[in-house]
This record gives sequence, structure tokens and C-alpha cells, in this order.
Amino acid sequence: MKGPHRLGHTLAAVPLVAVFAMGCSGGGAAEAPSLAGTSWSLATYVSADGVSTPAVPDTDGAPLIFGDDGSLVGSTGCNSLMGTYDQDGSNLSITTDGLTMMACMGDLAVQEDAVLGALSSVASFEATTGLTLLSESGDLLLTYDAGITDLAGTTWQATGINNGAGGVVADDTTAGVTITFADDGTVSGSGGCNAFTAPYSTSDDDRIQIGPIAATRMACEEPIMATEQHFFAALENSTTYTVSGNSLNLRGADGATQVNFTLTS
Repeated sequence: MKGPHRLGHTLAAVPLVAVFAMGCSGGGAAEAPSLAGTSWSLATYVSADGVSTPAVPDTDGAPLIFGDDGSLVGSTGCNSLMGTYDQDGSNLSITTDGLTMMACMGDLAVQEDAVLGALSSVASFEATTGLTLLSESGDLLLTYDAGITDLAGTTWQATGINNGAGGVVADDTTAGVTITFADDGTVSGSGGCNAFTAPYSTSDDDRIQIGPIAATRMACEEPIMATEQHFFAALENSTTYTVSGNSLNLRGADGATQVNFTLTS
């Protein structure tokens, strides 16, 4: 991730401070890698009975995103969290200033409790291809996989599309809308009815340009065709993007959401 990305929702103050002592295999404190600008998606947490448990699937990925400016945003997989962090060599302090207040049920509630409890107990971490958070006694608390830093090679399914009238709509036709970002600077996918392709480009300030779009000319039922037309227009109106865990958000020049996606591969 190129920089900090603020997650949405109204935040209620929930102080949470964790102090990390950063460790690198075979290296001293001076060799500790910086977390600035990195993004991670939750892989496992330790349950109340001490069992390492896979993260709940089909969520936002429960990310932790360390901004270049010392900001921290993330999610438990249910509620979004935000705060700040301060790294000095192998030491890292994290202050979580806010947590959204959505009700979490079932496995998501269990995961949220475990993640928040673990973050308050972290004393050290290892960061190589993944991120491992450990307690003061060296016990495993949380593991994270490296987050997405490049759209190339990823495929997404739409979860909400701007309808051109100021609303972001998700209905039965939305699930058929997909997009794949190829390494050669092109996108392809389905508008729900027709296959499409288009050039795309991104830049370091999270700018994106997609289009012009070329699509097949099949005729489908009107609800599907309307969704497809809105989708193609939303793609060409997109000027910035944000990746947070398993979620991709495209926004227009006015800051309005154009398309929300969830990662499929």
C-alpha cells in the first residue's frame, strides 16, 4: 500500500495501546524493517482455548495498514479501527483511537474479541513474507499475510455500483459484474451481460484511469443491462482507488464511490 487509507464509518473512541518489540531473524535492532507503507490481511488468530484459528473468510480481510505518516487503519473483519503508531528501531507503539460500533455475530464476534485482545498484548513481531505478532513471552497471537500493493494480477467481484444518480446500488445483478487487472495494463471482465476489455493505468498517489471500454454487444434483460451501463460509466469515471484488505474502492474526481469490489483471486 502506497500510503494510509482511512476506513469509513463513524468511530467511537476505544483506546487500545500495544507496544511491539520488533525482531528480525538473524538481525539486531538496527536492522529491523520499517512497517511504514505496508499492508497486511489477517491469516490466523488464537482462540480463547489457545488454538490457532483461520481468519473468518468472505470478510474485508481484517487488514492492518501502516501509513507512511504514522497513521494506522484496519479492521477486525467486522468493525473498522484506526489510530497511530510510532516505530523506533525494533520498538513500535500502537494507539487505536477508534472502533466502529457495528454488531458482530457468531464467528465474527469471536474473531473481533480475539484480535482486539491480542493487539493489546503484543510485545514483538516478525516481518518477512508475512507478519507474526507475539506476546511478551513469545507466544503466537496473530499472523497476517502480505496485503495487496499492486492491482496487477488480481480479480474482483462488484459489491456496489454507482447508479449515476448519487447512489451506490447492490442487487441481484451486481454479483455478475467482475474485473481482472492484467500485468499488461489492461482490464477485462463481465458487466453482467457482456464481456469487456479496456486499458488502465495507476500511479503512486493512488490515481487510476480506466478506458475507453470495448464490450461485446449481447442483449440481456433490462435489470442486467442497466447495471452494466452504470458499471461501465462508473469505471470510466473513476480517478482514485483504495485497497483495504480484500476490498477495492474506486472513486470519482468528486470523491464519490463509483464501484466497490471484493477480492476473488
